[in-house]
Amino acid sequence: MSKTAKRNWLNIFLILVISIGFLVWQFRDVDLRKFFEEMDRVNLWWILVAFLFMFLYWLFEGVVLHKSVKPSFKKQKFFSSFRITMIGQFFNTITPMQAGGQPAQLYALIKKGMDIGSASSVLLFKFIIYQAMIVVNFLLVLIFGFHYLMTGAVPQVKYLVVVGFLVHLLVIIALVLVSKSRGFTTRLVHTLLKPVGWFLKKERMLKIEESIDEKIDTFHEESGRISKDWRLILSASFYTTLQLWVYFAIPYFVMLGLGVTTMGLYMVITFHAFIMMFATVMPTPGGSGGAEYTFTLLFAPFLGSAKLLAALILWRIVTYYSCIVFGAVALMVRDKRPETKKKTASVQFKEKLS
Repeated sequence: MSKTAKRNWLNIFLILVISIGFLVWQFRDVDLRKFFEEMDRVNLWWILVAFLFMFLYWLFEGVVLHKSVKPSFKKQKFFSSFRITMIGQFFNTITPMQAGGQPAQLYALIKKGMDIGSASSVLLFKFIIYQAMIVVNFLLVLIFGFHYLMTGAVPQVKYLVVVGFLVHLLVIIALVLVSKSRGFTTRLVHTLLKPVGWFLKKERMLKIEESIDEKIDTFHEESGRISKDWRLILSASFYTTLQLWVYFAIPYFVMLGLGVTTMGLYMVITFHAFIMMFATVMPTPGGSGGAEYTFTLLFAPFLGSAKLLAALILWRIVTYYSCIVFGAVALMVRDKRPETKKKTASVQFKEKLS
């Protein structure tokens, strides 16, 4: 087993330990007989609807990736874009703050033959749009749903809202600086490369820096092109908004599956939008622990303990563990490389460093 595979399995094991540990601690007084009765009464048709909405979440992200890649890489097929989307979902799920998804997608695009600078620019654009739409749509949710967050004995929620907003805004600012300022990007990359220079000869290090500088040039050329493509920006924003809202609605169908009809759709959307905002900034793989905690915090006043445990487990299966399972399948599926006599960007990059 490779080091990467071992690390992935270790992250998945850590996720399970954190999640199971939280469930055992939080629900230690739950009557397991009542819990199994709740699970036995679940209406699976509503759970299937929840899975359908999760598939739409993946599909809309695949559309955004495909529309972003296609202008600079004409040979890209939608199947490949969707597969790369699912690879990103897998690594987002098993890494802290979703940090692994973008590098994994970058590697997959380079293997397909896309230039590393163009691929980096496309993925950065997509990530900026995603972060911006999280903030914009969460604001829209709060306009009409903030009072839902203040219901029950959860006054600490307002502080968590501020933390989530600040982190996402700082991420957006940093990403825009990287995409717009060549000088900032160059200084940042060279600073990160300094430790590498401790182990390499000066001539070798200079070659690496020259090659990376070329890729930074390509990256900023592509970023400049994308930033002027308003049609792409509006399209990506629209599909990302659809992606987020179908995701926000998923717990509502889980509740219906459990026979809960006392919670309105917009209340559940508000709760889930907040959970997503907060869990994505947790420093644990996939926000494990933080996601379960905020779900319990918000839904506990409306559900009995046994039903709450059933809802939490079903929700995590649909929105989280499904990403691990189907993302792993995407990793195993072989994607044909485009037939070309030209060397791929990754090969060219390696040759320049040799």
